[in-house]
Amino acid sequence: MTKTAEKNIPLPGVHRGWYLASGFLVGLVVATGSLAWSTIPQRLPMHWDGAGNVDRFAEKSFWTVFTGPLICLGLLLFLYATALIIRRFPLNNSAPYGVDEQVHQRAGMDSTLYFLALSAFALSLLIGWMTLRSWFLPPEASALLLVLPTLAFLGVVAVAGLLAWRRYGRLVAALSAED
Repeated sequence: MTKTAEKNIPLPGVHRGWYLASGFLVGLVVATGSLAWSTIPQRLPMHWDGAGNVDRFAEKSFWTVFTGPLICLGLLLFLYATALIIRRFPLNNSAPYGVDEQVHQRAGMDSTLYFLALSAFALSLLIGWMTLRSWFLPPEASALLLVLPTLAFLGVVAVAGLLAWRRYGRLVAALSAED
């Protein structure tokens, strides 16, 4: 029996904890909106221009108040389903692939799933902030309150990429050491 056939590398997980935390954040935003319904303004800012000025308002309704969290929930479900689909991709355990290729496949899949989960969490933070901002801050509030969270989101996604890359290296080292 070859070394390739002896190596049985399990499929990685989808990192459900990050998706649960993301869903929890969306739930907090929805609960906040439900509890603060009477204090949410009758006209809500819906869109800001590049300078941070509101250029479109909408009357308060269920849809205008909860569109952000609903979109976020849809994106989280999409990312989670994508992770489940990626996880179902088989690792190639047959020739001409050797143990090294299998290790890299498994580590690559795991780090990709990890990156998706961290990105989902960052997305829920950003959309949650944007939603709360439209409910509770004056429309003419500083453009920095719009730009800085977006830049922070991009920074968090970049850090998630670095963490996934480091995770990949650690997994390759750990799985290679099992030989």
